[in-house]
Amino acid sequence: MKKKKTKEINKTKDSQKEVIQGTVVNILNKQVKVLSEGNIITCLIPGSLLTSKNSLIVGDQVEVELTGTDQYRLNHIHTRTTAVYRGNRKSPEEDILIAANVQCLLAIVTADYLLHQAGYIESAIIAARRAGIQVGVFISKWDLIGENTQNLLQEKLTYYQSTADFVFVGSACECQEELINKVEGKTVVIIGDRSCGKTSLIRSCLNELAIIEKYQRNIASTYNSDLHAGFNGTLWIDTPGFRDFALQGITEEERGDVFPEISQLTKGCYFRNCTHVHEDGCQVLEELRAKKIRRDRYDSYQKMIGTKATSDTESKLDYRRAACTECFPCKVCGAFVVPDGAGSQHRNHCPKCLSSIHVDIEPGDRASLCQGIMEPVSVWVRKGGEWAIIHRCKECGDLSSNRIAADDNPALLMSIAVKPLAMTPFPLNKLEDIFKQ
Repeated sequence: MKKKKTKEINKTKDSQKEVIQGTVVNILNKQVKVLSEGNIITCLIPGSLLTSKNSLIVGDQVEVELTGTDQYRLNHIHTRTTAVYRGNRKSPEEDILIAANVQCLLAIVTADYLLHQAGYIESAIIAARRAGIQVGVFISKWDLIGENTQNLLQEKLTYYQSTADFVFVGSACECQEELINKVEGKTVVIIGDRSCGKTSLIRSCLNELAIIEKYQRNIASTYNSDLHAGFNGTLWIDTPGFRDFALQGITEEERGDVFPEISQLTKGCYFRNCTHVHEDGCQVLEELRAKKIRRDRYDSYQKMIGTKATSDTESKLDYRRAACTECFPCKVCGAFVVPDGAGSQHRNHCPKCLSSIHVDIEPGDRASLCQGIMEPVSVWVRKGGEWAIIHRCKECGDLSSNRIAADDNPALLMSIAVKPLAMTPFPLNKLEDIFKQ
């Protein structure tokens, strides 16, 4: 009789256990923080979830059970509506879950990244499309580049405005009201490389709306995924910086969504079985040569589909490894420049006026979007006695050193070399007095 009474009492206690619905905010060691009705609850994680891959992640909708005085235990994980994954460089076949139940993915890159590189935004767009969610782009540190550079980048932005759902530019340290309005009421996962401004953007938006004070949570640099409650039901998921999505099996449809200008050419290309720009006559190669397609877009495309250029491709497009045999009219003085007479395999500048065009990030890579005039501002002597010209870009101010060519204008070289002596900061007739001192 006593045993039966004990069982009945335990059954009554179990039925009175409080069950709370919430959203996973942070996971650390054997504990998980859950947001429920504006309050943060710390719960214990069952051992079965600690050993299971991708079993629990920030954004999961869960049930939490009260097991004692101010003691909670995670009891159940609801089925996910969406999930966003990234790759693992050490194990390319492995997918790492970074957020669940999100409606929007926001990819952040810096303006400097946008100026010199490509690939990350394209990967983010494909990852979002695979998850079936909205995708946006934010270009941070926009205020740290000059107006001329901003104008140059507008051409790049048009690519992403046509493929992403929305694109914004600005400083991550300032509240972005248009962005807040765009994602209002949604759960947004923010991704990007380290130091691109993910955490700063969340902090500035929540500070502006006095949300941080409301929830009394300090936002530090992100080492684990972390969720922050915003205004009107908006949830922001911050993530650690990563570079690689390691997307597997990119389909033709996915390529077309992200690289429409290249995919349209590949469909009508004569070489149906090639990966393009490997042979003369390829439409993609012709468009690259005519500069109707940016080289960085093509490099991003090749990286995305997992192919590499052949040595033949490199000889045509990459002058870091092969001779440059291009002929071109100088954009400054109009002289027609040919490769003959330079004394080397690489013609860098016009031999008549010594001017050049800003087309490289690294010498010969033809990866710069700037295209500004590089004016000769100085000369210097390398080890061994070889002269080199210092060029400065009129658009972005970039400096580069380039060896002189055999047929360079000697009179102009000398005039540049002696210019500091012709414009001394002191009268030359005072030199004798200075030496006496």
